[in-house]
Amino acid sequence: MDSTDRLAFFHELLNCNHTLFCWEYDRDFTLIHTDYTDNLFADGFLVYTGLSALLADYLAAGKSMPVILELPGNLLWACGFENPDTPDCRIHLIGPVFSGRDSWLIIKRRLDAYNLSVQTRAAVMKNFENIPAVSSNIVTEYAVMLHYCLTGNKAARGDVTYLCAEDAAFPDMRKSDSPNYTGIWYAEQQLCKMFADGDPMYKEALSRLFSFASGIGADYGDALRAHKNNLLVLLTLCSRACINGGLQPSSAYELFDYYAQKIEECTSMATASNVRGKMLEDYVTRVQEARTRTGISTLIENSCKYIRTHLGSPLSISELARRVGYTEYYFSHKFKKEVGCSVTDFIIKEKISQAKLMLEGTNDTIQSISDALSFSNRSYFYTCFQKLTGLSPSEYRKRNGKL
Repeated sequence: MDSTDRLAFFHELLNCNHTLFCWEYDRDFTLIHTDYTDNLFADGFLVYTGLSALLADYLAAGKSMPVILELPGNLLWACGFENPDTPDCRIHLIGPVFSGRDSWLIIKRRLDAYNLSVQTRAAVMKNFENIPAVSSNIVTEYAVMLHYCLTGNKAARGDVTYLCAEDAAFPDMRKSDSPNYTGIWYAEQQLCKMFADGDPMYKEALSRLFSFASGIGADYGDALRAHKNNLLVLLTLCSRACINGGLQPSSAYELFDYYAQKIEECTSMATASNVRGKMLEDYVTRVQEARTRTGISTLIENSCKYIRTHLGSPLSISELARRVGYTEYYFSHKFKKEVGCSVTDFIIKEKISQAKLMLEGTNDTIQSISDALSFSNRSYFYTCFQKLTGLSPSEYRKRNGKL
């Protein structure tokens, strides 16, 4: 079976589920063949939409992996190349499809901006109505399969590139115009750590993060949309952190889908804020429950939480034992049996973990970090840090600093 036979068979398979069309162009974007019969995407649509220029640049750069072509309104085509390094290069398209349920509404709003006659508008709308909605993940798979039909070689999903005619209009970001992001990463990591620990004091960390930044630095022209996007970012951070904290990935992902939908359904800033509160509380509560099921008793888990939230205070085994009503010997024995390490080792491990974040995300001096974490002296801090990381604090900051 040659590439022509494979392509025909592939197209036949695709049309078992959707009505999709194929286009074949030469390297100069002259149409060789299409089974598309309407006027909406005429022979030269690649040229007048600007997609041909993007494809020409792509091929000129020596690239030949499959691409997804995108027009405004999330209108997509899978695109592959046959004999890309020869004068007989052929460019094949499969589509079009809408990539989401709202794509039709986006197209409709765009048409509203033009002064079209009733007849013209009806004709255009009729053509768009026949375009199927297929998720972008599926279209990516189509592009991978198209590439195999044309070349006989396999490609990975990550090899597929998106090309959109509007991208050329986006200016490069200028470093001089960038806002000051100092402190955001560190505050973000602190918040994620509290999610992972199931720490109910996460609200304070969230407030500190908001004091550094108000969210994604893009002007949407829609305050509610911007708020929803920020909540989706927060939801992503929270769900991944809680997986690290012991929540089953399946549960975390199920919650993610549930709250992402709830966020999208919000019709006001107030309802969105209420969803945020319920969402974070739900995740943190589930992490706490997951940690309880690990076999660590409530009193020992409370002691671990107390240690994590008081890393800047002097912590002694006697004081921790007194807080839960145990003798020092019994507390030490029970703690090591349930947690797997001694109380002292756990305290040092948590302090060094916090020190790593401070070295990565702040400009605090090593001495001030040592003092902030209540190490008896700088030398002891160096010794503990090097023992657990294999690096001195200064070496660690040089390799991992985010500022």
